[in-house]
Amino acid sequence: MKKIITTLVFLITLISYSQENIVPVEEASQHNAFETPKVYYKDVNGVFNKFIGTWRYQSSSTPVKVFEITFYKIEQRDQGNISFTDELWSYFRYTVNDEVVYETYEGDIGYISGSILLNQNKMKMLFSEPIIDNTSIRNNPSGRLIMEYLNEGGVEKLVWNVECSLNQNGNIPFRIPITMLLIKQ
Repeated sequence: MKKIITTLVFLITLISYSQENIVPVEEASQHNAFETPKVYYKDVNGVFNKFIGTWRYQSSSTPVKVFEITFYKIEQRDQGNISFTDELWSYFRYTVNDEVVYETYEGDIGYISGSILLNQNKMKMLFSEPIIDNTSIRNNPSGRLIMEYLNEGGVEKLVWNVECSLNQNGNIPFRIPITMLLIKQ
């Protein structure tokens, strides 16, 4: 009888610790990420779906700059053993006059990722350009990306704005344009 009670207590404890609270990702700002038990900020309502897919920007001036990005969702990403969240991640390519500057689809290390919803159509993400010229990752330009989803007459668009500090020379540290209008492909 003692073994049965011990086993039942163990199983109940295991089940209660393995469960996590599921909170819609759009409500994450209303919660404490350090809550116990762990919280899983899940895209239960599909608010990330409008951002998922391939988007493209092409400048109308010379040199011709083309930026293409593909967003995809990673589910239940561990946030440093504090909580879990669904996040958008990406691969992207940036070319100038058809010459590749960055290509994370095939190996350059850079990222655009995040899960912070400012509202149903606007996200804040982390942005870092790939390492080039053997530059240290600490010197790699990074900032916050604010993306806003628009649907104008059935044409899906992303308004792209990167918030960053100027470098020591007073210049914008990014090669990729910090403001763009991307069209869903």
